[in-house]
Amino acid sequence: MQNRLWVVALFLFFIALLVSWALSRYPRTPSVEPPSGRYAEQTGSYDILAEYATSTPLVLVGAAADAAAVATMHRFVTDSVAEFKSGGVIDRQQTLQILYLTATGQRTVSYIYTVYADTGGAHGNTYFRTFTFDTATGEELVLADLFLPGAEYLARLSTISRARLPAIIGEDFVNQEMLDAGTTPDGANFERFFIGGSTMGILFPPYQIAPYAAGPQTLPIPLAELADILKPEYRP
Repeated sequence: MQNRLWVVALFLFFIALLVSWALSRYPRTPSVEPPSGRYAEQTGSYDILAEYATSTPLVLVGAAADAAAVATMHRFVTDSVAEFKSGGVIDRQQTLQILYLTATGQRTVSYIYTVYADTGGAHGNTYFRTFTFDTATGEELVLADLFLPGAEYLARLSTISRARLPAIIGEDFVNQEMLDAGTTPDGANFERFFIGGSTMGILFPPYQIAPYAAGPQTLPIPLAELADILKPEYRP
């Protein structure tokens, strides 16, 4: 059981390195990791380890904003754990791990949750959930909130993704049909975003744009390339 947990932890650490690499390609505002809550449970059927933020920089906006952000992320973690545990018992050990990183922009803070779940299939699966908050208002931001009303931001992100992702994925794993399907100008394809320094990162889980063997992908986009359609407060 312990060996299995170490393998999963190393896998998630590798994914965290990919996200950190994307952030490091452009200047990043220094940030301090907030205190983490931790939930761990081991039984004869499953191993669960989940971490989540217990405070945010939004405390500078007000205690209510900080509490609301923490509650939102905690609810995501507890819902994920509950869904995992509702899957029933199978004939081998199941695993769930949830870890997070933070990234800060000039007016935002993002929380990047990586979820790895092995529920008895051919292999475990990884997916992402990101939360981005405005540090001036305390509001949680969805992707559309960053852009001017009426801006064709999804078309822009689609064009950038299709041009740059092949080099990031690597020629051995590029599947043009999967890439095109996973980067259509649809909000669901780009909802896993974060902002670090002067960069927007878009996260793609396995299978969205490439075969599982290619792993998850991170696309960094300098905010300067989007400045003409970003709201003034989010421009670099």
